[in-house]
Amino acid sequence: MHEPDDASAWILRLRVYAAFTYPFACVPFLFFYFAGRGVTTADYGTLVSVYYVTMVAAEVPTGLLADRFGRRAAMVLGPLLLAAGFWTIAAVPDFGGFLLGEALLGLGHSVLSGPPSAVLYEVLARAGRARDYHHHESVCNAIRLLGTGGSFLLGGAVVALWGYRPAILLTGALCLVASATAIGLPTPAATGGAGRARLRAMLGLALGELRGGPIAWMLGYFCLLFFLLRFPFHTYQPFLLAAGHTEPWLIGTLFCALNVFAAPFSRLTPWLARRYGSGPLLWAMPMALAASMVVMGGQVNALGIALFFVHQVPFGMHVAVVQDFVQQRIGDGARATVLSVLSFLGRLAFAAGFPAVLGLLDVAPAYRAVGLAGGLGCAAVLVAGQRHWATRTDGTGRTPPRE
Repeated sequence: MHEPDDASAWILRLRVYAAFTYPFACVPFLFFYFAGRGVTTADYGTLVSVYYVTMVAAEVPTGLLADRFGRRAAMVLGPLLLAAGFWTIAAVPDFGGFLLGEALLGLGHSVLSGPPSAVLYEVLARAGRARDYHHHESVCNAIRLLGTGGSFLLGGAVVALWGYRPAILLTGALCLVASATAIGLPTPAATGGAGRARLRAMLGLALGELRGGPIAWMLGYFCLLFFLLRFPFHTYQPFLLAAGHTEPWLIGTLFCALNVFAAPFSRLTPWLARRYGSGPLLWAMPMALAASMVVMGGQVNALGIALFFVHQVPFGMHVAVVQDFVQQRIGDGARATVLSVLSFLGRLAFAAGFPAVLGLLDVAPAYRAVGLAGGLGCAAVLVAGQRHWATRTDGTGRTPPRE
Protein backbone atom coordinates (compact mmCIF):
# COMPACT_ATOMS: atom_id res chain seq x y z
CA MET A 1 0.00 0.00 0.00
CA HIS A 2 1.15 3.52 -0.70
CA GLU A 3 1.45 5.14 2.73
CA PRO A 4 0.90 8.89 3.07
CA ASP A 5 3.81 11.02 4.18
CA ASP A 6 1.40 13.32 5.94
CA ALA A 7 -2.21 12.58 6.86
CA SER A 8 -2.98 16.28 6.52
CA ALA A 9 -2.30 16.11 2.77
CA TRP A 10 -4.79 13.27 2.42
CA ILE A 11 -7.37 15.17 4.46
CA LEU A 12 -6.95 18.22 2.22
CA ARG A 13 -7.58 16.12 -0.89
CA LEU A 14 -10.65 14.57 0.69
CA ARG A 15 -11.99 18.06 1.36
CA VAL A 16 -11.47 19.04 -2.28
CA TYR A 17 -13.35 15.91 -3.29
CA ALA A 18 -16.16 16.80 -0.89
CA ALA A 19 -16.65 20.16 -2.63
CA PHE A 20 -17.42 18.40 -5.93
CA THR A 21 -19.24 15.27 -4.75
CA TYR A 22 -22.80 16.51 -5.28
CA PRO A 23 -22.84 19.46 -7.75
CA PHE A 24 -26.59 19.12 -8.28
CA ALA A 25 -27.35 22.36 -10.11
CA CYS A 26 -30.62 21.08 -11.59
CA VAL A 27 -32.06 19.26 -8.57
CA PRO A 28 -34.17 22.19 -7.24
CA PHE A 29 -35.91 22.27 -10.63
CA LEU A 30 -36.47 18.60 -11.48
CA PHE A 31 -40.02 18.57 -10.09
CA PHE A 32 -40.96 21.46 -12.40
CA TYR A 33 -39.18 19.80 -15.35
CA PHE A 34 -41.09 16.58 -14.73
CA ALA A 35 -44.41 18.40 -14.24
CA GLY A 36 -43.97 20.19 -17.56
CA ARG A 37 -43.84 16.79 -19.24
CA GLY A 38 -47.02 15.40 -17.71
CA VAL A 39 -45.73 13.90 -14.45
CA THR A 40 -48.25 14.22 -11.60
CA THR A 41 -47.34 14.70 -7.95
CA ALA A 42 -48.15 11.04 -7.28
CA ASP A 43 -45.96 10.00 -10.25
CA TYR A 44 -43.22 12.22 -8.87
CA GLY A 45 -43.44 10.23 -5.64
CA THR A 46 -42.90 7.07 -7.71
CA LEU A 47 -39.83 8.55 -9.41
CA VAL A 48 -38.29 9.49 -6.08
CA SER A 49 -39.12 6.03 -4.74
CA VAL A 50 -37.33 4.38 -7.69
CA TYR A 51 -34.28 6.47 -6.87
CA TYR A 52 -34.27 5.16 -3.30
CA VAL A 53 -35.21 1.59 -4.19
CA THR A 54 -32.18 1.45 -6.46
CA MET A 55 -30.00 2.72 -3.64
CA VAL A 56 -31.49 0.08 -1.34
CA ALA A 57 -30.78 -2.70 -3.85
CA ALA A 58 -27.20 -1.56 -4.46
CA GLU A 59 -26.23 -0.29 -0.99
CA VAL A 60 -24.78 -3.42 0.60
CA PRO A 61 -23.17 -4.89 -2.57
CA THR A 62 -21.39 -1.62 -3.33
CA GLY A 63 -20.21 -1.35 0.28
CA LEU A 64 -18.85 -4.90 0.16
CA LEU A 65 -17.05 -4.22 -3.10
CA ALA A 66 -15.56 -1.00 -1.71
CA ASP A 67 -14.30 -2.86 1.37
CA ARG A 68 -12.85 -5.64 -0.76
CA PHE A 69 -11.36 -3.79 -3.72
CA GLY A 70 -10.69 -0.35 -2.27
CA ARG A 71 -12.53 2.95 -2.15
CA ARG A 72 -10.82 4.88 -4.96
CA ALA A 73 -12.71 3.09 -7.75
CA ALA A 74 -16.04 3.69 -5.98
CA MET A 75 -15.26 7.37 -5.52
CA VAL A 76 -14.52 7.69 -9.25
CA LEU A 77 -17.42 5.52 -10.45
CA GLY A 78 -20.12 7.17 -8.33
CA PRO A 79 -20.01 10.60 -10.05
CA LEU A 80 -19.86 8.92 -13.47
CA LEU A 81 -23.12 7.13 -12.72
CA LEU A 82 -24.67 10.37 -11.50
CA ALA A 83 -23.71 12.09 -14.75
CA ALA A 84 -25.25 9.24 -16.75
CA GLY A 85 -28.47 9.58 -14.75
CA PHE A 86 -28.82 13.32 -15.32
CA TRP A 87 -28.04 13.03 -19.03
CA THR A 88 -30.61 10.25 -19.41
CA ILE A 89 -33.28 12.49 -17.85
CA ALA A 90 -32.37 15.25 -20.32
CA ALA A 91 -32.07 13.00 -23.38
CA VAL A 92 -35.20 10.85 -22.86
CA PRO A 93 -37.92 13.27 -21.64
CA ASP A 94 -40.70 10.80 -20.91
CA PHE A 95 -41.71 8.79 -17.86
CA GLY A 96 -39.68 5.74 -18.88
CA GLY A 97 -36.57 7.86 -19.39
CA PHE A 98 -37.14 9.55 -16.05
CA LEU A 99 -37.42 6.16 -14.33
CA LEU A 100 -34.14 4.99 -15.88
CA GLY A 101 -32.41 8.27 -15.02
CA GLU A 102 -33.56 8.12 -11.39
CA ALA A 103 -32.36 4.52 -11.15
CA LEU A 104 -28.90 5.54 -12.40
CA LEU A 105 -28.84 8.41 -9.91
CA GLY A 106 -29.74 6.03 -7.11
CA LEU A 107 -26.99 3.63 -8.15
CA GLY A 108 -24.44 6.43 -8.25
CA HIS A 109 -25.45 7.68 -4.84
CA SER A 110 -25.23 4.19 -3.33
CA VAL A 111 -21.67 3.81 -4.62
CA LEU A 112 -20.75 7.04 -2.80
CA SER A 113 -22.59 6.43 0.46
CA GLY A 114 -19.82 4.80 2.48
CA PRO A 115 -16.29 5.08 1.01
CA PRO A 116 -15.47 8.78 1.61
CA SER A 117 -16.25 8.58 5.33
CA ALA A 118 -14.50 5.22 5.68
CA VAL A 119 -11.37 6.57 3.99
CA LEU A 120 -11.34 9.62 6.26
CA TYR A 121 -11.64 7.51 9.41
CA GLU A 122 -8.93 5.07 8.32
CA VAL A 123 -6.53 7.87 7.39
CA LEU A 124 -7.00 9.41 10.82
CA ALA A 125 -6.74 6.05 12.60
CA ARG A 126 -3.44 5.21 10.87
CA ALA A 127 -2.08 8.57 12.02
CA GLY A 128 -3.23 7.95 15.59
CA ARG A 129 -5.89 10.64 15.31
CA ALA A 130 -9.11 8.62 15.27
CA ARG A 131 -10.66 10.87 17.93
CA ASP A 132 -10.44 13.73 15.44
CA TYR A 133 -12.85 11.97 13.08
CA HIS A 134 -15.92 13.85 14.34
CA HIS A 135 -14.23 17.19 13.64
CA HIS A 136 -12.95 16.32 10.16
CA GLU A 137 -16.19 14.62 9.08
CA SER A 138 -18.13 17.74 10.06
CA VAL A 139 -15.72 19.90 8.03
CA CYS A 140 -16.11 17.68 4.96
CA ASN A 141 -19.87 17.75 5.36
CA ALA A 142 -19.84 21.55 5.55
CA ILE A 143 -17.74 21.71 2.39
CA ARG A 144 -20.16 19.35 0.61
CA LEU A 145 -23.06 21.58 1.62
CA LEU A 146 -21.32 24.71 0.35
CA GLY A 147 -20.33 23.05 -2.93
CA THR A 148 -23.86 21.82 -3.52
CA GLY A 149 -25.29 25.19 -2.53
CA GLY A 150 -23.10 26.98 -5.05
CA SER A 151 -24.28 24.61 -7.76
CA PHE A 152 -27.92 25.38 -6.86
CA LEU A 153 -27.27 29.08 -7.38
CA LEU A 154 -25.63 28.33 -10.73
CA GLY A 155 -28.58 26.15 -11.68
CA GLY A 156 -31.04 28.95 -10.96
CA ALA A 157 -29.13 31.26 -13.30
CA VAL A 158 -28.99 28.66 -16.07
CA VAL A 159 -32.70 27.85 -15.79
CA ALA A 160 -33.63 31.54 -15.82
CA LEU A 161 -31.53 32.19 -18.93
CA TRP A 162 -31.83 28.98 -20.97
CA GLY A 163 -34.32 26.61 -19.34
CA TYR A 164 -34.40 23.32 -17.43
CA ARG A 165 -32.70 21.01 -19.92
CA PRO A 166 -29.42 22.98 -20.16
CA ALA A 167 -29.25 23.00 -16.35
CA ILE A 168 -29.60 19.20 -16.32
CA LEU A 169 -26.87 18.78 -18.94
CA LEU A 170 -24.61 21.13 -16.97
CA THR A 171 -25.16 19.07 -13.82
CA GLY A 172 -23.89 15.95 -15.59
CA ALA A 173 -20.78 17.83 -16.70
CA LEU A 174 -20.10 19.01 -13.15
CA CYS A 175 -20.31 15.40 -11.96
CA LEU A 176 -17.54 14.52 -14.42
CA VAL A 177 -15.38 17.15 -12.74
CA ALA A 178 -15.99 15.38 -9.43
CA SER A 179 -15.01 12.04 -10.93
CA ALA A 180 -11.80 13.50 -12.36
CA THR A 181 -10.98 14.96 -8.94
CA ALA A 182 -11.46 11.56 -7.33
CA ILE A 183 -8.84 9.96 -9.58
CA GLY A 184 -6.18 11.86 -7.67
CA LEU A 185 -7.49 10.90 -4.25
CA PRO A 186 -5.45 8.54 -2.09
CA THR A 187 -7.11 5.60 -0.43
CA PRO A 188 -6.07 2.97 2.08
CA ALA A 189 -5.50 -0.41 0.55
CA ALA A 190 -8.38 -2.74 -0.15
CA THR A 191 -8.93 -5.51 2.35
CA GLY A 192 -8.05 -7.93 -0.43
CA GLY A 193 -8.91 -11.59 -0.59
CA ALA A 194 -10.42 -13.53 -3.45
CA GLY A 195 -13.66 -15.25 -4.28
CA ARG A 196 -16.99 -15.61 -2.59
CA ALA A 197 -15.51 -16.88 0.65
CA ARG A 198 -13.84 -13.53 1.28
CA LEU A 199 -17.06 -11.63 0.57
CA ARG A 200 -18.99 -13.91 2.93
CA ALA A 201 -16.40 -13.38 5.64
CA MET A 202 -16.57 -9.60 5.24
CA LEU A 203 -20.37 -9.60 5.32
CA GLY A 204 -20.26 -11.79 8.41
CA LEU A 205 -17.93 -9.31 10.10
CA ALA A 206 -20.30 -6.45 9.31
CA LEU A 207 -23.35 -8.37 10.51
CA GLY A 208 -21.51 -9.20 13.71
CA GLU A 209 -21.06 -5.49 14.34
CA LEU A 210 -24.75 -4.87 13.63
CA ARG A 211 -25.86 -7.40 16.25
CA GLY A 212 -24.53 -5.14 18.97
CA GLY A 213 -27.16 -3.23 20.94
CA PRO A 214 -26.01 0.35 20.27
CA ILE A 215 -25.56 -0.14 16.51
CA ALA A 216 -28.87 -1.95 16.11
CA TRP A 217 -30.58 0.86 18.06
CA MET A 218 -28.95 3.51 15.87
CA LEU A 219 -30.25 1.80 12.75
CA GLY A 220 -33.82 2.13 14.03
CA TYR A 221 -33.33 5.74 15.06
CA PHE A 222 -31.72 6.60 11.73
CA CYS A 223 -34.69 5.24 9.76
CA LEU A 224 -37.02 7.72 11.46
CA LEU A 225 -34.57 10.62 11.30
CA PHE A 226 -33.86 9.96 7.63
CA PHE A 227 -37.57 10.10 6.74
CA LEU A 228 -37.97 13.40 8.58
CA LEU A 229 -34.92 14.81 6.78
CA ARG A 230 -35.69 13.64 3.25
CA PHE A 231 -39.45 14.21 3.09
CA PRO A 232 -39.14 18.03 3.17
CA PHE A 233 -36.21 18.04 0.75
CA HIS A 234 -38.21 16.18 -1.90
CA THR A 235 -41.36 18.24 -1.36
CA TYR A 236 -40.00 21.77 -1.17
CA GLN A 237 -40.84 22.21 -4.87
CA PRO A 238 -44.51 21.13 -4.54
CA PHE A 239 -44.72 23.35 -1.44
CA LEU A 240 -43.31 26.32 -3.39
CA LEU A 241 -45.77 25.62 -6.23
CA ALA A 242 -48.69 25.56 -3.78
CA ALA A 243 -47.41 28.83 -2.28
CA GLY A 244 -47.23 30.44 -5.75
CA HIS A 245 -43.44 30.80 -6.04
CA THR A 246 -41.80 29.16 -9.07
CA GLU A 247 -39.30 31.83 -10.19
CA PRO A 248 -35.95 30.16 -11.11
CA TRP A 249 -33.79 32.91 -9.60
CA LEU A 250 -35.75 32.72 -6.35
CA ILE A 251 -35.59 28.93 -6.16
CA GLY A 252 -31.89 28.72 -7.00
CA THR A 253 -31.06 31.43 -4.47
CA LEU A 254 -33.29 29.83 -1.82
CA PHE A 255 -31.74 26.38 -2.19
CA CYS A 256 -28.25 27.87 -2.14
CA ALA A 257 -29.10 29.83 1.00
CA LEU A 258 -30.43 26.69 2.65
CA ASN A 259 -27.16 24.83 2.11
CA VAL A 260 -25.03 27.79 3.19
CA PHE A 261 -27.17 28.11 6.32
CA ALA A 262 -26.64 24.41 7.11
CA ALA A 263 -22.85 24.46 6.72
CA PRO A 264 -21.92 26.26 9.99
CA PHE A 265 -24.00 23.81 11.99
CA SER A 266 -21.94 20.97 10.57
CA ARG A 267 -18.78 22.74 11.76
CA LEU A 268 -20.33 23.44 15.18
CA THR A 269 -21.32 19.81 15.77
CA PRO A 270 -18.02 18.66 17.39
CA TRP A 271 -18.11 21.59 19.84
CA LEU A 272 -21.76 20.95 20.67
CA ALA A 273 -21.07 17.25 21.22
CA ARG A 274 -18.14 17.99 23.54
CA ARG A 275 -20.12 20.54 25.51
CA TYR A 276 -23.49 18.84 25.82
CA GLY A 277 -22.91 15.20 24.88
CA SER A 278 -24.57 13.27 22.05
CA GLY A 279 -27.92 12.77 23.81
CA PRO A 280 -29.25 16.34 23.44
CA LEU A 281 -28.22 16.40 19.78
CA LEU A 282 -29.96 13.10 19.07
CA TRP A 283 -33.12 14.55 20.64
CA ALA A 284 -32.94 18.01 19.09
CA MET A 285 -32.59 16.94 15.45
CA PRO A 286 -35.88 15.03 15.00
CA MET A 287 -37.85 17.30 17.32
CA ALA A 288 -36.90 20.43 15.35
CA LEU A 289 -37.85 18.72 12.09
CA ALA A 290 -41.16 17.41 13.39
CA ALA A 291 -42.30 20.68 15.00
CA SER A 292 -41.50 22.78 11.93
CA MET A 293 -43.31 20.36 9.61
CA VAL A 294 -46.45 20.43 11.74
CA VAL A 295 -46.48 24.24 11.55
CA MET A 296 -45.86 24.16 7.77
CA GLY A 297 -48.96 22.02 7.35
CA GLY A 298 -51.03 25.08 8.24
CA GLN A 299 -48.80 27.76 6.70
CA VAL A 300 -48.36 27.24 2.94
CA ASN A 301 -47.02 30.77 2.56
CA ALA A 302 -43.93 32.86 3.28
CA LEU A 303 -43.81 31.65 6.89
CA GLY A 304 -43.84 28.03 5.76
CA ILE A 305 -41.03 28.76 3.28
CA ALA A 306 -39.02 30.45 6.04
CA LEU A 307 -39.28 27.24 8.08
CA PHE A 308 -37.24 25.47 5.38
CA PHE A 309 -34.27 26.96 7.21
CA VAL A 310 -35.14 25.16 10.45
CA HIS A 311 -34.64 21.85 8.62
CA GLN A 312 -31.11 22.81 7.68
CA VAL A 313 -29.89 22.73 11.28
CA PRO A 314 -30.33 18.95 11.71
CA PHE A 315 -29.44 18.46 8.04
CA GLY A 316 -26.07 20.07 8.67
CA MET A 317 -25.50 18.14 11.90
CA HIS A 318 -26.81 14.64 11.30
CA VAL A 319 -23.97 13.20 9.19
CA ALA A 320 -21.28 13.93 11.76
CA VAL A 321 -23.45 12.92 14.75
CA VAL A 322 -24.73 9.63 13.34
CA GLN A 323 -21.55 8.51 11.60
CA ASP A 324 -19.40 9.33 14.62
CA PHE A 325 -21.74 7.24 16.79
CA VAL A 326 -21.27 4.28 14.43
CA GLN A 327 -17.56 4.75 13.69
CA GLN A 328 -16.70 4.74 17.40
CA ARG A 329 -18.43 1.38 17.89
CA ILE A 330 -17.33 -0.85 15.00
CA GLY A 331 -14.12 -2.69 14.28
CA ASP A 332 -11.72 -2.30 11.35
CA GLY A 333 -12.29 -4.00 8.02
CA ALA A 334 -16.02 -3.47 7.55
CA ARG A 335 -16.71 0.21 8.04
CA ALA A 336 -17.92 0.92 4.51
CA THR A 337 -20.20 -2.13 4.67
CA VAL A 338 -21.72 -1.13 8.02
CA LEU A 339 -22.25 2.45 6.86
CA SER A 340 -23.90 1.09 3.73
CA VAL A 341 -26.28 -1.01 5.82
CA LEU A 342 -27.16 2.10 7.81
CA SER A 343 -28.03 3.94 4.60
CA PHE A 344 -29.78 0.83 3.29
CA LEU A 345 -32.37 0.75 6.04
CA GLY A 346 -32.96 4.50 6.07
CA ARG A 347 -33.59 4.55 2.34
CA LEU A 348 -35.72 1.41 2.46
CA ALA A 349 -38.06 3.07 4.95
CA PHE A 350 -38.23 6.23 2.87
CA ALA A 351 -38.76 4.40 -0.44
CA ALA A 352 -41.69 2.51 1.07
CA GLY A 353 -43.37 5.47 2.73
CA PHE A 354 -42.79 8.47 0.47
CA PRO A 355 -44.96 7.51 -2.54
CA ALA A 356 -47.72 6.32 -0.21
CA VAL A 357 -47.84 9.68 1.57
CA LEU A 358 -47.90 11.69 -1.68
CA GLY A 359 -50.47 9.35 -3.17
CA LEU A 360 -52.86 9.81 -0.24
CA LEU A 361 -52.38 13.40 0.91
CA ASP A 362 -51.90 16.86 -0.55
CA VAL A 363 -48.74 18.75 0.38
CA ALA A 364 -50.02 20.62 3.45
CA PRO A 365 -51.71 17.68 5.27
CA ALA A 366 -48.74 15.48 4.32
CA TYR A 367 -46.38 17.79 6.18
CA ARG A 368 -48.60 17.76 9.23
CA ALA A 369 -48.99 13.95 9.24
CA VAL A 370 -45.28 13.20 8.71
CA GLY A 371 -44.26 15.73 11.38
CA LEU A 372 -46.59 14.27 14.01
CA ALA A 373 -45.80 10.63 13.26
CA GLY A 374 -42.06 11.16 12.95
CA GLY A 375 -41.76 13.25 16.09
CA LEU A 376 -43.69 10.79 18.23
CA GLY A 377 -41.79 7.84 16.75
CA CYS A 378 -38.38 9.35 17.41
CA ALA A 379 -39.35 10.29 20.97
CA ALA A 380 -40.40 6.71 21.66
CA VAL A 381 -37.17 5.28 20.20
CA LEU A 382 -35.00 7.70 22.16
CA VAL A 383 -36.74 6.94 25.46
CA ALA A 384 -36.57 3.18 24.86
CA GLY A 385 -32.89 3.27 23.90
CA GLN A 386 -31.47 5.70 26.43
CA ARG A 387 -28.90 3.17 27.64
CA HIS A 388 -27.38 3.08 24.15
CA TRP A 389 -26.99 6.79 23.43
CA ALA A 390 -26.30 7.96 26.99
CA THR A 391 -22.83 6.38 27.05
CA ARG A 392 -19.91 6.57 24.64
CA THR A 393 -17.01 4.20 24.13
CA ASP A 394 -15.14 5.95 26.92
CA GLY A 395 -18.17 5.62 29.24
CA THR A 396 -18.57 9.33 29.90
CA GLY A 397 -21.66 10.04 27.84
CA ARG A 398 -19.76 12.78 26.01
CA THR A 399 -17.48 12.82 23.00
CA PRO A 400 -13.90 12.47 24.26
CA PRO A 401 -11.95 15.72 23.89
CA ARG A 402 -9.68 15.98 20.88
CA GLU A 403 -6.02 15.57 21.66
